[in-house]
Amino acid sequence: MPEIQDFGVTVEEYLEGLEAGIDILELKRLEASGIPTDAALELMNIMPKVANGTATHEEIVRGLKIMSPSRRAKTE
Repeated sequence: MPEIQDFGVTVEEYLEGLEAGIDILELKRLEASGIPTDAALELMNIMPKVANGTATHEEIVRGLKIMSPSRRAKTE
């Protein structure tokens, strides 16, 4: 079972984020793994496209670069 992490997000902040179209907890999780905020937001836009099969090859490659620490430094 994965460990539960506390990102210090209140219910109000989470709901406000959802209203703005951003999953704050997912953003915090990506940031905690070392991905900068702007790249994390970009990745969050790419992931659903990959899941439903509508991502372009360029988006898939970009997402993989963002997720790979050794490649991320070269894309920033």
